[in-house]
Amino acid sequence: MIMNEQLTFPSKRDTWIVLLSWTGAGIEVAVGLLLLGSTAPPLVRWLVPVACLAGAAFMLWVLYGTYYAFTEDTLIIRCGPFRFKVPVAEIEAVTPTRNPLSSPACSLDRLLIRYRRGRRRLMVSPLDRTGFLEALVTRAPNLTRSGLEVVKKRGA
Repeated sequence: MIMNEQLTFPSKRDTWIVLLSWTGAGIEVAVGLLLLGSTAPPLVRWLVPVACLAGAAFMLWVLYGTYYAFTEDTLIIRCGPFRFKVPVAEIEAVTPTRNPLSSPACSLDRLLIRYRRGRRRLMVSPLDRTGFLEALVTRAPNLTRSGLEVVKKRGA
């Protein structure tokens, strides 16, 4: 089966993460604008607001630029400027989790992906979990799906 098309899944976004990100971005913009009108030295008055705006843009880029894409043989994970490539053939298991550790996921409704003989792990939060898992199993004949879990087939 030849699949030249890239299949993309946006990240699910928890309301509290969206609110926290927008609040943080808003505070950074407000601080930047306050410093623009201050009597601080010129370097502070211009450099700090630019840094604040860049920080706000970064937070929103991560929030809205997180998605997962499948090519024929690779899972590409994008989270703002960060990019991870996971060869589908190296994926060994996918299990649901609510682990809050830092990850390219905008929700705590996550899937833990174990790959490279269990030595590497990433958590993702696709909005369409079922479609994501089906796309994975379609590209990895050594995997089988059982509900929201994916495991290696026996003997694979």
